[in-house]
Amino acid sequence: MWFDILIVILLVLIGSIVGLVSSLFGVGACFIMVPVMIFIFQNVQGINPSLAPLIAFGTNMAIVVPTALSGALRHRKTLHSKDREFPTKNYVYFVIPVALGSITGSLEAFIFFVNFRAIAGLIMKLLFGIFCLIGAYRFLRARPLQLEELEKPVGWKYGIAGFFSGMLAHFMGIGGGIIYMPVLNTILGVPALFAVALSLSTMVVGSLVGAISYSIFGGIDQAIHPADYPPFTFGWFSLGAFIFIGVSSIILAQFGPKLAHKIDPKRFKILLAIIYIYIGVRLIVNGIFQLFGLPAPIP
Repeated sequence: MWFDILIVILLVLIGSIVGLVSSLFGVGACFIMVPVMIFIFQNVQGINPSLAPLIAFGTNMAIVVPTALSGALRHRKTLHSKDREFPTKNYVYFVIPVALGSITGSLEAFIFFVNFRAIAGLIMKLLFGIFCLIGAYRFLRARPLQLEELEKPVGWKYGIAGFFSGMLAHFMGIGGGIIYMPVLNTILGVPALFAVALSLSTMVVGSLVGAISYSIFGGIDQAIHPADYPPFTFGWFSLGAFIFIGVSSIILAQFGPKLAHKIDPKRFKILLAIIYIYIGVRLIVNGIFQLFGLPAPIP
């Protein structure tokens, strides 16, 4: 009983961190959330190590939706307070291809899992660890381009960038902010203030499509292998983790935009990068060991 309560407290705490980080930096903070869910799914619920990452990815995308929506609404208000309009045309040109890419990436994840069921989740967890290290680099070294003017969107350029961004993000089951932000700012030339708002707004749609796709494709596997899935799991989606992490993340997401315009978060970024590096190295090293049937060396 007490152990179950501690798990709930942990999920709520993680959700609070996710909400704050997401809305402060315009990313989904999945690099904190997903490893915790993988650990809980494997070690508490006893889910197969190759399946647990897929359920964590699908649940992560579902949690990103309300969290990103909460932060996106706040950033829109911030834009209006500065007499700037949300770039709707840029958003439409980017988000529709992202949604199509999201479906494609989710289907690719399903095909990969079906064909390599025993090791697919472990390989995807290893790849996720690599993304954690990329996330650490982004927080430590990456700098947004200081652009003043929001240029008129070029449809084909936004379409290609959006499709491949969505496909990559949702094959990996991440919210996508770590991809959308540099693509919008560096490749598409969107000023940072607008890019954050666009990134969060894109995450709402892209992650919703990805979460539904993961639930549907995972539901196909669940119908074939029902014993592998615990109660209150719907395909690659855990309702319990969604509730406890999602609610707290929505609440804390309201504070990120305020902090973004009042403080210099450099010290916080360094701490977050260190956490990302630890998580990334842990997932990569432990994933390699597990692929060869060896015990994970990093706690």
